Amino acid sequence: MTEPQIIFGKPWFGSEEETLVLRTLQSGWIGQGPLVGEFERRLAEYVGAPHVVAVSSCTAALHLALVAAGVGPEDEVITTPFTFVATLNAIEHTGATAVLVDPERADLNLTPGAVESAITERTRAVVPVHFGGAPLDVDGFAELAERHGIWIVEDAAHAIGGIAGGRPVGSCAHERSVVCFSFYPNKNLASAEGGALCTVDEAFAERVRELRLHGLEGDAWERYRTDVYRPSLARVPGYKYNWTDLQAAIALPQLDRLEGFLASREYLASEYDRRLRDVEHVSLLERPELTLARRHALHLYQVSVDAPPPARDAILGRLREQGIGAAVHYIALTRHPYYVERFSSSSFPVSEWASDSLLTLPLHVHMHTGDIERVAVSLESAVDQVLG
Repeated sequence: MTEPQIIFGKPWFGSEEETLVLRTLQSGWIGQGPLVGEFERRLAEYVGAPHVVAVSSCTAALHLALVAAGVGPEDEVITTPFTFVATLNAIEHTGATAVLVDPERADLNLTPGAVESAITERTRAVVPVHFGGAPLDVDGFAELAERHGIWIVEDAAHAIGGIAGGRPVGSCAHERSVVCFSFYPNKNLASAEGGALCTVDEAFAERVRELRLHGLEGDAWERYRTDVYRPSLARVPGYKYNWTDLQAAIALPQLDRLEGFLASREYLASEYDRRLRDVEHVSLLERPELTLARRHALHLYQVSVDAPPPARDAILGRLREQGIGAAVHYIALTRHPYYVERFSSSSFPVSEWASDSLLTLPLHVHMHTGDIERVAVSLESAVDQVLG
């Protein structure tokens, strides 16, 4: 009998999600309303942020953060070339010029020191990524913001539940720090879609709230729940980036389960470490030891294939044939057709290495030790077939 596929990421939904979704459907109100507000309050409590604004995606959160920070066509924004394309797209949509800095090979994160060397008088913001869930040097970036008067917009799409600088990712290390989360279906906290922006600045949060729904004063829920007519007028040309109660109904129980999800991912990752440590041509990526100061959120579990291209891709193909949902995260932004000419003269050796060598293995809370063993055996077999 053919073994079932082990998919890359699979969210865990239970009766609590089903009950709250059904209650929301029956309420007659599924758009942005009271459940979105409840989720914002509870996420703020979880991460220790004074203000949270829920939006339609992490991409929307990144874009709104940059717009609210005043980023525009005359500005430069520094980010990494090794991330999902959404990070760079958000900068592109502001009209600003993106400046790329290669990440560290150890954890694929940007460092404040490397970023500082790229800062110019036009630099308005930096968008560092908690890659795979690895915690950034948030205090170092906060000091950078203070010295240069720039904004730090953390792309924490992979990092909810992580700890950086002794604080939950999302708590914001500085008044010019903004943190953006994703609730995409394969993330640690999954909804149908969604994202959130965290900030310590109340005025900044209000600016984002206004921008997320066409720049209108108030929203449909406020108009719906009162008998008093109040016109909804646009103050600015905003965006259609709001979230919905239907999605919040999925996310609220997920927030209750998040710590348990993280514990499961940590256990499974340790089993991967034990099983793969001595596999020939495969190297484990560094992860910080779990402490009160630092916690890897483990959205991605990755290994590197120690062989020239196209060995990694061939091994990936063999794994897929065996029902193992391995994947690639990511291809350097400098290789994407839209961006390739813009950055063709630049050199990013770490991003190039990672694009050719990293392999992401399945990791989700439905998995068990037997699945880890099956992935490990399949990986060993695929490496032997490709590299001998």
